[in-house]
Amino acid sequence: MAKPTNHTQVAATPRPTSLADYRNRSRSRSATEPCDGVADARVADVSALRTYFADAAQSDASGSDYHRMVAGVLDRAHRVAKQDRREWNRFLNLLERHRDNPRAALNCAVLANLVGIAAFGDSADFVTLDELTCLIGGERVAAVQHRSARFIEPDPTFPITTVALRRMIAASLHPVAGSSLDSAIALLLEGIDPDQHLPVIRNQSELLGLADGGSVLEWRYHLAMIAASPWSPYSQHIVELADTADRPLVALLVARFTDVCRDHNKEHEREHVAEEVRRMVSASGASQRQFSQWVGTSPSRLSTYISGSVTPSASMMLRMRRTSRLLQARELPRGTGGTADPTERGPGPLGRDRSHLSAV
Repeated sequence: MAKPTNHTQVAATPRPTSLADYRNRSRSRSATEPCDGVADARVADVSALRTYFADAAQSDASGSDYHRMVAGVLDRAHRVAKQDRREWNRFLNLLERHRDNPRAALNCAVLANLVGIAAFGDSADFVTLDELTCLIGGERVAAVQHRSARFIEPDPTFPITTVALRRMIAASLHPVAGSSLDSAIALLLEGIDPDQHLPVIRNQSELLGLADGGSVLEWRYHLAMIAASPWSPYSQHIVELADTADRPLVALLVARFTDVCRDHNKEHEREHVAEEVRRMVSASGASQRQFSQWVGTSPSRLSTYISGSVTPSASMMLRMRRTSRLLQARELPRGTGGTADPTERGPGPLGRDRSHLSAV
């Protein structure tokens, strides 16, 4: 018979499964919680801001490119749709707060480009995205996009980021936006948590629900399983569903996302192996040249293992592990340059003679 308990079982909060769930959460939350971030009561003067950044592009040599990018987005303020005004006004207020901070020039430019892609989606916005990628790298652009967009998106569905992401993916078919798909994948990866994912997509209907109405947060939840296990058959399952549903861009996105995740995993594994090689060499007490002689390779080849530029074979890893243990058990004989006979005996623990080979 089970013992009585005073603990009350609390039902787990169900994870959102659709964009409607996210929006419902947003409405209920906004009714009870104050809006954080940049205040909306006062709206910055867009004309004055545009003049400021246009002038700064001419006078500030170090940040001229970034100021020019911001001014290019502000030039099109008259085209902002009514439903985007709230995020747009928060964007203007954020620019006004940080316009005199030279350290914020890069962040302002990246955020302005993200807003420009979401609000307008002109070819100039994708050219600017390529330019930013060339200047600071795609991963850094995505990191700044993810961090700075939070200040203008009180809605947890992240509408600005979601629309921008969709336009990046759609623009990947056009030559003018050569890096937009990679930029979209970097932005998805920036906020992804492999330990948090939604139930797997089983059929075309569920895939189309995500493809046609899913927010960036929902995309991250569904792609988290691929990020956690990029060699699993799940990604191919999604690609096949997308092909059958005539969604070539979704198939392209998932296939490329899987490739990027595999590359990241390989890089992580390569660095992990290099770290293990460095640890074994250091623990052995031998120099790199001595250690390479003991494992039967050249110093230059061992150096590539240590740096991670080359991954040693499984047999070489076993050999280095055995050698490291051997050298830890017996000090290298002095004056031999590390080439002493490994069967040479010396005083071992408890006063007994011991061979180097006994440590293997």
